[in-house]
Amino acid sequence: MTDNQNLLMKLTGYNEDMHLMNCIWETGYQMEQLKKGYYQRYFPKDLKRGWGFNCYHCNKRVHSDKDESYYAVSMVWSEESLMPKRFCSKDCSDVFYNESMEWLLKEREKIENKRMQLRKASK
Repeated sequence: MTDNQNLLMKLTGYNEDMHLMNCIWETGYQMEQLKKGYYQRYFPKDLKRGWGFNCYHCNKRVHSDKDESYYAVSMVWSEESLMPKRFCSKDCSDVFYNESMEWLLKEREKIENKRMQLRKASK
């Protein structure tokens, strides 16, 4: 933690255990948002002009003229996620989704371990 964070914690009575609990809650919230942000979209049939994109995972071209649908994953908490990541198939989107979920689970586990060490040290 930075010096400013430590000072703020002292002034507010917010201790490190509370901070770690908040981080655990935040990670859980991020996992829920990741689940909600994983969806399949269908291209509208009445487009005047076709549009497309390259798959975020495999870089395959997806276009409204030849494809019926695509998959998207948005991470609401991330500043980078103003636009969802778009994928050509469920397989490609699953790779990104599973890697993101695995990363969040590891982060939560690290925080929980740190909290357990803190609680053991305070006894």
